[in-house]
Amino acid sequence: MEKKNKWYNSANSITNIIMVTILLIIVFSQSFVLGENSSIKLFTSIINHNSIYLCVLVYFILLKLPAGKKYFNYLSVFLIFIYFIISMTSLLTMIQSFNLTSVLSFILYFLLLIYLVHTLLRDTRVWREFYLSSSPFNELSNDFMFYSILIVSIILLAVNLIDTVYIGGIIMPILDTIFIILFSRYIYLYRMYLDKIKKEGSDKVIDLDQVKTKLKEVDKKVSSTVDEIGKNISDYAKEKEIDKKIDKARDVIVDASKEASKELGKIVEDTKNDIKKATSKKKTTKKGDK
Repeated sequence: MEKKNKWYNSANSITNIIMVTILLIIVFSQSFVLGENSSIKLFTSIINHNSIYLCVLVYFILLKLPAGKKYFNYLSVFLIFIYFIISMTSLLTMIQSFNLTSVLSFILYFLLLIYLVHTLLRDTRVWREFYLSSSPFNELSNDFMFYSILIVSIILLAVNLIDTVYIGGIIMPILDTIFIILFSRYIYLYRMYLDKIKKEGSDKVIDLDQVKTKLKEVDKKVSSTVDEIGKNISDYAKEKEIDKKIDKARDVIVDASKEASKELGKIVEDTKNDIKKATSKKKTTKKGDK
């Protein structure tokens, strides 16, 4: 219970610290560039280095708003696209200038990209369409991915601090490393959240034997209820002598039909006799005329 109250296990605390860290990175980076009295370097810094942090800052600000929560999956795709570009850039940098720093940077951003894709895209249409559930990277646990990024980022920080010769080369790598660790922790917590939902869903799997037992019980109750209703109807019919009334009504209908048949027969016979009489009278009249 105490562990849940720690700030590093709170997604809200992590996102707030990330935003503060990004603001510090932007402020310090621009301060060091301004110290060099170069407007071109200032513009280049904003475009190259700080543009990524600005995009990530916008991402986390939107997550605090209702619209960002509604379109979380779209924001996730946007964030993954950003880190895809960073990964490709670090790959090209490693090819052009192969050294320990470039190799570690590529490994770090590649791990972050894999971590983002296999966490933020879970249970989305992209996940299903690209069959990411079959990806071999799903075998890598949440703890493994987080601690791998943590270790690589610390090693990269140590290498950068060894190579640095000015104060900006100390502060900026430290802030960058803090951001990466916090950002990977955010992904870690989100995956923990997804795993928790999945576990709770699996715990609620229906026991088929229990369902069959319940269905049998319901079937017995329904059968007994139907029998009871049928018995009540039968008793009511006997009490009200409905059967006798139905038989009496049937006899009345039969007698009426017989009387109607007799009357109809008489009408037919009378009609035939009238026709015969009229015919014979007509013949007699014709003979008298002749």
